[in-house]
Amino acid sequence: MTFNEDFLHFVWKYRLFNHKELFTDFDEPLEIISPGFHNTHAGADFENVKIRIADTVWVGNVEIHIKSSDWDRHDHTSDESYNNVILHVVYDNDRTVLRSDGTRIVTFVLKEHILPGLEQRYEDLIGNLSWIPCEKILHNVERAHYGSWLARVLVERLEDKSTFVLNLLNECKGSWDDVFYWLLARNLGFKTNAVPFELLARSLPQQILAKHKNSARQIEALVFGQAGFLKNPQDDYSLTLQKEYVHLQRKYQLKPVDMYLWKFMRLRPQNFPSIRLAQFAALIIKSQHLFSRILHMSNSKDIVSIFRDLPVNDYWKKHYRFGKMSEKVCTDLGLDSIHNILLNTVVISLFSYGKYTGDQQLINRALEVLENLPPETNQIINRFKSLGIKTDTAADSQALLQLKKYYCDQKKCVTCAIGAKIIKVV
Repeated sequence: MTFNEDFLHFVWKYRLFNHKELFTDFDEPLEIISPGFHNTHAGADFENVKIRIADTVWVGNVEIHIKSSDWDRHDHTSDESYNNVILHVVYDNDRTVLRSDGTRIVTFVLKEHILPGLEQRYEDLIGNLSWIPCEKILHNVERAHYGSWLARVLVERLEDKSTFVLNLLNECKGSWDDVFYWLLARNLGFKTNAVPFELLARSLPQQILAKHKNSARQIEALVFGQAGFLKNPQDDYSLTLQKEYVHLQRKYQLKPVDMYLWKFMRLRPQNFPSIRLAQFAALIIKSQHLFSRILHMSNSKDIVSIFRDLPVNDYWKKHYRFGKMSEKVCTDLGLDSIHNILLNTVVISLFSYGKYTGDQQLINRALEVLENLPPETNQIINRFKSLGIKTDTAADSQALLQLKKYYCDQKKCVTCAIGAKIIKVV
């Protein structure tokens, strides 16, 4: 036996056991009228269960364990919240257990009643060492069956990310503009320079930048100075920025980010942090109240336009780094980069703000943006594609990333609609 309690929850929830001639551990006739509702929070496993024992109908909670002795191992005997458990469902009954008030818990042994073949299909599924448990049989499950499940998993992913955003909101003392600013900066750094970019945003408040909106040079000086790029000027341009920054640093008592945190190695020149910082400065110069603007935009094309045609200083059209001339440099944000910003900053901000304010329209708009973005391309998505799982939009690819990390990798097959379908097939 290799299964866990999740499997028994699955069996109980979907009534995948023979219902005739059931008896309790004290040989009392038992009828399962309703299995109740699965409780995934603290407390008993199933609530509002309705059963008949002999001639008496009971309504209450059900707790499920592999062994009845797990009741004591989980300290339920001393927990009064489990006193309303009307039935203890177990695979093996190795001990009679009691409530905190000393009364006996009626027990039902599920082992002999599970439908034939169900245990074996479950063990075959989670016991293999494939990339995902259902890799070899996934093609047998039709898209019509799991499409709605992926939509649910997508929302689950966005809700997980919104928890992170709401934590940032506390740090930003309730300012959604600052949350968006921090997220945008982090996203512009992509994975390699996400941390120094976020540190930069945290050390350079938007309120300071707003005071210098009318001076592109001062905005550039603040961005590059706070990033630590102006300590040793390499040419006239960087020297000019340094002079501006020294004055502003003293005025606002700014402490720059350590230069060594920025990574250039193994990056394409157009992704160098110096170019990204120039684009960040240009975005600040171009846009005011960015998050508020996005909140009132109704489609993805309008949002994309914000990140196009940024007024990046002409210096960067011939430089990838300070003091080093290069051939013609493209300083525009590429479409892939813009899509990445929409995916990891705009969508999650809209969704989180919608959840926070109870505005379903914003939540729907976040989902619409995802559905209008192309799917991501990475090893996980490509592997799913090779298994016959088609991705048409970023909504699809985001759902698959969530599915892989939180269901497939953890072998939670019975809580996955795809795995449940495979196991239930007789």
